[in-house]
Amino acid sequence: MTNYRLEKNDFEKFYELYLYSFNRPDNEQKKNALSDRFDHSLAYGIMNGDKLGSGLLSIPFTVNFHGVTYHMNGIGDVMSAPEFAGRGGAGTLLNQALTDMYNENVTLSYLAPFSFKYYRKFGYEQVFNHVITDIPSSKWPRIKSPNSGHIKRVRLNEVPKSARILYNNHNILGGVIREDWWWDHMAYKHSDWFAALYYNDTDELDGYLFYSNENDNLIIQEWVTNDPNSYKALANFIVKHQSMFNNFIYESPDSEVKTDLLDEPYVAKVSTIPYMSARIVNLKSFIKKYPFIKHNLDPVIIDVSDTLEWNNQTWSLSIKNGNVKFEKTSEPSSVKLDIQTLTKAMFGIRSLNSLAHYGYVQGSTVSIDTLSKILVTEKPQLRDYF
Repeated sequence: MTNYRLEKNDFEKFYELYLYSFNRPDNEQKKNALSDRFDHSLAYGIMNGDKLGSGLLSIPFTVNFHGVTYHMNGIGDVMSAPEFAGRGGAGTLLNQALTDMYNENVTLSYLAPFSFKYYRKFGYEQVFNHVITDIPSSKWPRIKSPNSGHIKRVRLNEVPKSARILYNNHNILGGVIREDWWWDHMAYKHSDWFAALYYNDTDELDGYLFYSNENDNLIIQEWVTNDPNSYKALANFIVKHQSMFNNFIYESPDSEVKTDLLDEPYVAKVSTIPYMSARIVNLKSFIKKYPFIKHNLDPVIIDVSDTLEWNNQTWSLSIKNGNVKFEKTSEPSSVKLDIQTLTKAMFGIRSLNSLAHYGYVQGSTVSIDTLSKILVTEKPQLRDYF
């Protein structure tokens, strides 16, 4: 069996391919940031002579999915040298990484695809969207700041531990539970970002926003608030930058458009962009812990097609008093779908009923509707990128 795992001493080869494949300039910050990811990842590569032909990183994370924690590996830095492209190197490495995830009890995988169509061949499906709202600075709502609390402005690397706790308290829709190394990685990678921290009257952190300056625009990178006071204070903080920037732009992980909250919705340019994809690596593990919204379900037989043989089965799903039973069966199925369609439904991006309407699910209308009603409906949110 071929071993595609790279060792620590392979980093220079990995970095050389990274610079060339992504057309990046060689500088200390980029090298240190990649080295940090490399050290915290499972690195894979295929040699082409004395150079690396293809490579990728599989980064171990944990995610919070509606209060349930799952192990998730983020796939990043997928690359191939031009002279090695077209030989299936990246696909070989990705398949190996998925097999290793399964063997190491990793349930999910996320990635940012250069092509959604390409990565769908490997079972990934687009489930995370971002909404970009672009408002001229002169048209930003003039929200009155509360007569309480105060704001402290710092660099990203000066953000206190309390902000990490606040983030995790709000991160419940499939996002990454950020470990300290990942926070530190963010701060190093985005050393030009600022943070505005809102403290209430008892000096507790109730909200923050991370932002940057790009081409005379203030870019809101992350905005987390506990209550109306923290929201109003930070919104007012943005207003105070009207003379400094032409536009205020917020890229939100919440796919709900909120222009109805503006006095004049027409002033905003709003676009929804596909962000990242998810892959169910271990379907049984995902189902057994899944936060179903009903506690009882008579058996439903589901035929799932997948390129991963351990998921590519006919399954019997039942729930009794909250106890989930999910086992392989030889009984005829009443619902038939592929792993990508099931991923969309289980992540809440689109209901099974809707997917059936568009021809992605086959089977009994009653069974499809029954399954549709027990799955989460709130759309997932992911702030991180890898």
